Amino acid sequence: MKFQPFHVSNISLLLLHVITLKCISARPFTTKPEQPPAIVSLRGGGENVVTSADEESMASSNKDVSRTMYNKQASNWSRTEPRCLSDFTGRPVVFSMLEPHVVGAKVLDVGCGEGYCARKVQEMGAAFIVGSDISEEMVKCAADMAESQSEDVQSKFHYYASSSTNLLEGLQNERTKIELKSIIPKEFDVAMAVFLFNYLTTDEMLETMRQVHAVLKPGGIFVFSVPHPSMIYCHDKDAIFRLESKGKGYFSSRNQKILGNISTIDGTKLNIMSVHKTVGDYFDAIHEAGFEIVNVKEAAVTEEHMRMNPEFFSSVNDRPLHLVFKIRK
Repeated sequence: MKFQPFHVSNISLLLLHVITLKCISARPFTTKPEQPPAIVSLRGGGENVVTSADEESMASSNKDVSRTMYNKQASNWSRTEPRCLSDFTGRPVVFSMLEPHVVGAKVLDVGCGEGYCARKVQEMGAAFIVGSDISEEMVKCAADMAESQSEDVQSKFHYYASSSTNLLEGLQNERTKIELKSIIPKEFDVAMAVFLFNYLTTDEMLETMRQVHAVLKPGGIFVFSVPHPSMIYCHDKDAIFRLESKGKGYFSSRNQKILGNISTIDGTKLNIMSVHKTVGDYFDAIHEAGFEIVNVKEAAVTEEHMRMNPEFFSSVNDRPLHLVFKIRK
């Protein structure tokens, strides 16, 4: 299927209009915004408990919070089949956008976590996948999972620990291991960043995009997913995907760290973080990094999901949960 490039300003206005129509009824109407709750415990699944250390970590960098969060709950994320909400609602959209491009491709997975998406694109036909993540424990999980495969499959993966804003430096350090000719030439056919940018500020996101752009071949494809910006209005206590965002504003909360959780199909709660951005922030970064937009989709619960497990999906049904972008160098 051949996609026509979108006009950035028009699609931005369209998506902002969708956000307004879908979410304005959920926005809290208060004369005085409530004080944000203390940052929640960064332990692995289960109910969150506020501690004095949590409050101090409000001032921590996004990198430190992300690293701590995922080092502590890495084993809870390990899986071989769809398990958490976004495995059903978000990642399949990512895979469908990648599908025309991954067979025989050299793929860069930025923010690879425990390797779930890397393993999926290998099954889809990717020739080689390089994955990086800020969490050493997540990288260890990914490497352990790769080592459990046949020797032929093992040879198709390489993982290393690095922040996404140090992507070029990290790749340079790993260059001899992954047998790249050079870091500067555009060595990758495809890149993906699945729920990475919600852990970065707008400046960090732009820097990461620029570095991804630098290592993609001309015409290379980059697919990334993020929580839908309207999720800032989704803070229902019983929802299986929610943020601690009650009283926060759409524009005034830009670059603020907002913690929350997402549930698995077996009832485990996984801690997440969203550094809030507007729809326009994503389009601005894409343009400034030198990419062109191929496709944008709003991912949500489908009728098939509701037939499969209405009890699990109903609390977030008919809501825009994720945005998935397909862009090209």
